[in-house]
Amino acid sequence: MGNLLNIGISGLNAQKTALTVTGHNISNAGTEGYSRQRVDFNENDPQFRGRVWVGSGVNVASVNRIHDQFLTEQLRRDTTNFNQFKTLAENAKQIDSLLADPGTGVQPGLEKMFGALQSAVDDPASLPAREVLLSESKGLISRFTTINDRLNEQNKVLNGQLGVVAGEITTIGKAIADLNEQIQFATASAQGNEPNDLLDQRDKLLQDLSKHVKVEVVQQDNAGVNVFIGNGQALVIGNESREVFTEVGETDPTRVEVFFRDGDSIQNITEELTGGEIGGMLDFRKTVLEPSINGLGRMALVINQTFNEQHKLGIDFDSRKGVNFFTDINEPQRTYERVIGNRNNAQPNDRKVSVHITDAGQLTTSDYRVEFTGPDDLTYKVVRMSDNEVVSKNALRGALPDTIEVEGFEIRFEEGSFQKGDQFRIFPTRSGAGDMEVNLTRPEQVALATPIKTISASGNQGSATISQGRVYDTSTPYLSKEGKMDPPLIIRFTSPTSYDVLDNSDPANPIPLFPPLMNQPFVSGITNNILPGDTGKTAFTSFGGYLPVAPTYQPPLPAAAVTAGNGFFPERIMISKTDPSTGLQVTQPTLITPANASAKEIAQLLSERDGVEASARTTVQLSDFKNEMSPTGFMKVGLKVNGIEMTDVLGSNQTKYADGYPTDVPDPMTPNFLAERINANFEFREQGIVARSDGETLTIIALNGDDVALEVTGDANDGFSVSNGQDIVLKETGNTPIKPLTENSGFDFRNDGPYTYEFDIPGQGKFSIELNERYNTGTDLVNGIKDKLEKAGFTYAGNLDVDINERGQISFQPRLDVNGTGPNGSNKITMGGQLKVVTEPGYSLEIEPPGNNLFPAKPEGEPVHFGFDLEITGLAKKGDEFTVDFNENGTSDSRNGVALAGLKTQDTLNGNTNYTEAYSRLVETVGSITSRAEVNRSSSEVLQRNSEQAVTSKSGVNLDEEAAALIKHQLAYNASAQVIKTAQEIFDTLIATFR
Repeated sequence: MGNLLNIGISGLNAQKTALTVTGHNISNAGTEGYSRQRVDFNENDPQFRGRVWVGSGVNVASVNRIHDQFLTEQLRRDTTNFNQFKTLAENAKQIDSLLADPGTGVQPGLEKMFGALQSAVDDPASLPAREVLLSESKGLISRFTTINDRLNEQNKVLNGQLGVVAGEITTIGKAIADLNEQIQFATASAQGNEPNDLLDQRDKLLQDLSKHVKVEVVQQDNAGVNVFIGNGQALVIGNESREVFTEVGETDPTRVEVFFRDGDSIQNITEELTGGEIGGMLDFRKTVLEPSINGLGRMALVINQTFNEQHKLGIDFDSRKGVNFFTDINEPQRTYERVIGNRNNAQPNDRKVSVHITDAGQLTTSDYRVEFTGPDDLTYKVVRMSDNEVVSKNALRGALPDTIEVEGFEIRFEEGSFQKGDQFRIFPTRSGAGDMEVNLTRPEQVALATPIKTISASGNQGSATISQGRVYDTSTPYLSKEGKMDPPLIIRFTSPTSYDVLDNSDPANPIPLFPPLMNQPFVSGITNNILPGDTGKTAFTSFGGYLPVAPTYQPPLPAAAVTAGNGFFPERIMISKTDPSTGLQVTQPTLITPANASAKEIAQLLSERDGVEASARTTVQLSDFKNEMSPTGFMKVGLKVNGIEMTDVLGSNQTKYADGYPTDVPDPMTPNFLAERINANFEFREQGIVARSDGETLTIIALNGDDVALEVTGDANDGFSVSNGQDIVLKETGNTPIKPLTENSGFDFRNDGPYTYEFDIPGQGKFSIELNERYNTGTDLVNGIKDKLEKAGFTYAGNLDVDINERGQISFQPRLDVNGTGPNGSNKITMGGQLKVVTEPGYSLEIEPPGNNLFPAKPEGEPVHFGFDLEITGLAKKGDEFTVDFNENGTSDSRNGVALAGLKTQDTLNGNTNYTEAYSRLVETVGSITSRAEVNRSSSEVLQRNSEQAVTSKSGVNLDEEAAALIKHQLAYNASAQVIKTAQEIFDTLIATFR
């Protein structure tokens, strides 16, 4: 009886538990993450009775989750992948739409700007057409700015999203650690039986965590789990969790990095995180957002630089040299903004580094990292961050500044205490689109014309024709001056197969160039390049004639003759050659020039050295001729040039001058008279000395570089001013006056300033002045500028002669008064010449101390070319001439405009991509990544759905099955109750029997 009762009771209890579990399943049928539970029964141990084993009922062995760990892990992986691709696709699609949208994209703006440019080219004299060009250019910039702003705004949003997700990862990690502790305690309390509902909650948190980031879950023996993210960073270990957070990066204040905190240890794990939303966001930033910002910036820089370079090769509506069409990409502030030092760099924080774009077409879309790797403080490497490729590795020279050339830009280490461990991040292109602005303010400034024009002489006998010419460099001496070509050229054929290129400053008397270009070969019937191109040679030009503090006094006879030296100090010149393969430098013995040696003598000494060809020329200008004719004055001005009397009166049989020379000496003496006499003098012709006059200034030129010695007699106040003929030009470094300055009217510099100007003084360096006062008249203006120059800090001889040309450009020359001395003696001055030293490729020139007045200590070489090229085709005859001069008033010329329009289809990016193609490739790249991400999202979504279905099929609650189980366990429960009832009845019958 007892056994039967116990069996019934055990069955009743077991089925009651089964009914409870089944009810629990039914109640949680809609609970996310719930795993169906199942009761497992075991038979009670049987009893041996009457030689047989008799069963003793049932017990509940366990209540288990219907759970497949492999399927759960697969679902986590698929969830991670899906959320990564989903996040990437959603973000990339926004950028794709932004770049490709006709309303915001750059391509329509490019088309409009070049359409307006073509209209201006078709009608270059139209100022409205030029105004439209400026307007459409601003429209293009507006598109660049809009996209750039949107991209940067997206970056800010992304920073915020990363912070939110990092915080959620930390929160989930802490919750998992708490559940670990609860599960471990519950399992231990239940003698190893796991708490199924807590396990479901933990799996749900792990599933949520996998949406944010890829995780690795490792089961512990004590029912806990360890959770790892990134490259093995332990987010959860048992009942302890770590923090994940975001913070502004060490070298980039515009983007946040993801950090992992473990106690006092903090680790940057941005590059190590993959999968989930955070992986998708980091992928988006790395593959779409930052490349788009940099790609757009690179395109803006390419347009900016190439358009500026071509525009500066032209002249504008007012025949002024073209300036930057867009703002300069290497404005000082921009060069410093491209570099950010790591905030962990050693103190003191005194490093000054700038980045200058040298060739925008060679730029990549990557950022770069400069690391001072040691073992000393000078060794560095430059890493391209897009692929972690080391693109440069070397050491600084020690003496700053120093420069590194990298893929289209220069990194300039200007000053500071650079130390081992220092890091700098370089952003060559990031701000390119946001910094772009139109530099021109008036339509007249659009430079559509080309600064040179060519003319065939009307009397030419041959059929040869000359091209219009192509300008490629306006910084050469021929084109560097405003509003003129210096000198203009004449090409004169000396035979059908040879020609000379001459200086045509004085059309009545052309002279050889400096250095000369004579007897050049010409092949009839084909196209001949008339001017030499850039052959790799380098030219070094000396300062020119040295102006003494005062003229030299010559006492009258019988005193000994006094020699006035040209003032040139002894110069120690070193000529070196660098082997391009090994970098080995070989220096020739130092050349020491004699004191007061003529430029001709120095040129001969230099030309004897290997790799060097030198020529010389002496130029002296005489101006401000004075003959006061005062009551006390009685002497006429007398002049000797190189010992030859210029003011003598000769008889009819003279042999000193060619026929037609001026026989009468004017009083007062004039520049025209002196020029005619010098050019007619037989001895000067043999010496190669010629003269020019514009009516006010006499220019004497010794073509071979001989000194020009002047001796003046006459009254003490009569004579002229002497200079070396070299204008020192003031360059605007501040605001430009609203109207060109002129010597005929004043100007108020108190408004819209500052008006600053910079200029170079040979042998002394750069100086500057600021104009900030009001000048009522032109005379006041000139005197005011002169006063500022006199106080600028440089030294000079004589007086400063300030000039403002018709284009408002300010220049000056120091001029020394050389006058007579009255009846006793004379004044002398000797002017030395200028050297042009041309070196072969690989050769360099350097000047040793002490001080000098011939070359600077470190002469800067310039390429040996004209800055333009010319072609002559056909058959020429002896005497045929072609002239090349400045294109004055070329308002109807649009040759430079045509070249500007040609930039649209020119391969300016990496030598194989034009503007349009560059933008199309950017759009195509983003579109391709977006398309790929959407495909991956769709496929990963299918995989995730399949995994969910597999887990649901295994662990999910089926209400039909649970209803059937409920009936089954209910019937079993009732049956067990009946067993108990039967046992009770039997017990009652037995009791009644014994009564």
